[in-house]
Amino acid sequence: MTRKVIVVLAVALASLGGSLAQNNLGAPHGDVSQTLRDLENRWVEALVKADTTKLDQILVNTYVDTDEEGNRTDKRDLVVALKSGDLKMASIKLSDMQVRTYGDSAVVTGAAVQTGAFKGQSFVPRIVFTDTFVLQKGRWRAVASHRSAVHSQ
Repeated sequence: MTRKVIVVLAVALASLGGSLAQNNLGAPHGDVSQTLRDLENRWVEALVKADTTKLDQILVNTYVDTDEEGNRTDKRDLVVALKSGDLKMASIKLSDMQVRTYGDSAVVTGAAVQTGAFKGQSFVPRIVFTDTFVLQKGRWRAVASHRSAVHSQ
């Protein structure tokens, strides 16, 4: 009887370990922070390259962005702006990223230096941001972003 309990517990623990690794996109337990930093870098690369296929994988369909002026944009409008050329990101350099996880959700805060324009209007060069992610079907996806301009150095 005791041996059966030990075997059942061993199998249960082994499957739990595999489940945790899958939830972190194959990253070891506790490495969610690096996974999300990497995702942030893939996200800005997709924006600079106007790669809407990659953005579609990163952003949930209900994604909402609040920009430096307080304007809100959804995923569809972001994709349309990139495809039309209204939104042109020349470069984005991320820094000071911190990741905080809360079960199947996470918040990434950081700063960025950016160049580009929306409908010919240049972006504020320095921002701070907050991005919110959820874990869906084993993949981290962005659900919301908020940016604020940094006016002083």
